[in-house]
Amino acid sequence: MPMAADLLAILGRGIQKLKADAPNEDISSWVLTEDLEVCDERSAHLPVRVPVDDSSPHCMVGGGDLNLTAGLELIVDLRPRIVVCAYGDRSDYLKSINGPTESEVMSSELGRRLVASPHLASSLPYKMKPGIVVWPRSRSITGPSNTGQEIRNIFDLALDEEMNDVALVTVGVHAPRTWTYVGKNQSRDTKYQSLSVRLFDSEEVLLKADYEKYAPRVDALRKSQSFARNWEREAIGISKIVRDVYGDAKPKVESK
Repeated sequence: MPMAADLLAILGRGIQKLKADAPNEDISSWVLTEDLEVCDERSAHLPVRVPVDDSSPHCMVGGGDLNLTAGLELIVDLRPRIVVCAYGDRSDYLKSINGPTESEVMSSELGRRLVASPHLASSLPYKMKPGIVVWPRSRSITGPSNTGQEIRNIFDLALDEEMNDVALVTVGVHAPRTWTYVGKNQSRDTKYQSLSVRLFDSEEVLLKADYEKYAPRVDALRKSQSFARNWEREAIGISKIVRDVYGDAKPKVESK
């Protein structure tokens, strides 16, 4: 059994609508991104989901649902006191259409699955279910909403709640960037250095939980063109983060 965590943070990977005419402001209009998702020409999330096309140069790793599924397994293993999902301000694409925060959508789905899953019900007594802290759309901060800011938001909450042990979970392709930001934030701000931080790879968490069930899904993700495409972009982005030349604007992807 892994060491317990005070706070579990399930990192965000985007939300989309299934129907274009669904009301933007309604949480129920939105779903978490699939393992792969077609993005726009600058690799930003499309507000309305389109069919996955792994051969498209605009298809990347999504992973919102994957992260949440792994997070549910970690809730059983780590027994956190608090869970946060996609804990940060809305991205520009959500603000521009008066959409909800990703935290609102993912947290709502987390609450639903905590109640609906027989596996969780049998593994997690009611009295041990964690509190879910949501980032509401009424709360806004200056600057871009990205992984670095999400990590700071999580750390600040842990300190505010007088918690020490923080667990993060995200898809494997996103894990190196996440850990780079953990190091940056703890190196630069002494108040974060008291925190004990662990990072979990969503795919590995699921393989450990049920190899036969999740191995085909993980294998398909890892062998996809989208994963290879995303990995190259992540490597470039991490290099810029380390050298302090990273900008939030994403490069345009040209169709060939």
